[in-house]
Amino acid sequence: MSTVHDPMKAPISLHGLGFIQVQLQAGQRLHVWHPDLPRRSCFEHSAIHNHRFDFTSTVLVGTQINIDYGDIPEGAYHNVPPTHVLYLHEGARSANGGRPWTPNGKVCMSELECTEIRAGSSYHMKAYRFHRTEPGGDGRVATLMTKGWEGPKGAQSSCLIGIEPDTDFDRFQLSPAELWAYVIDVLGSRGGDL
Repeated sequence: MSTVHDPMKAPISLHGLGFIQVQLQAGQRLHVWHPDLPRRSCFEHSAIHNHRFDFTSTVLVGTQINIDYGDIPEGAYHNVPPTHVLYLHEGARSANGGRPWTPNGKVCMSELECTEIRAGSSYHMKAYRFHRTEPGGDGRVATLMTKGWEGPKGAQSSCLIGIEPDTDFDRFQLSPAELWAYVIDVLGSRGGDL
């Protein structure tokens, strides 16, 4: 049994992609973005990721930007050089709350579609499909994520070749009270464009 605190079991936690996760019942999470939240240092080079589960995300406040990516494995085509290293997230969490970043091959990432999802609308993602999300408007966004089918393999992040991933991001750097203050600020805001 691990003695390391698992932030995924805490009612509220900070994610390295710059949002807060609030655990709800029935496979649901509230995700809250705020422009003042910390992110991992390599964020702009490592925001493309996938999930081990299908999900539907409904925007409650603001506008969420979802960008879908195609990934071509290194060597699949002789004229398509890799752009990103994939990192598998499996194993016990570190003292800072993150999972290991285990190199898992190289791919060429290419943007396929960019969609703005406004409050009251939803978007869907399949397990293991690569994407990245960005808060629109004033950076204050809240979404309700509902998990679906879950696969056996861990999720992956990608990082631009030549950039070291931030494996030491501290998910505990803000207290639960500080995190709740951000949640209240966003849920009480208009998200820039409601």
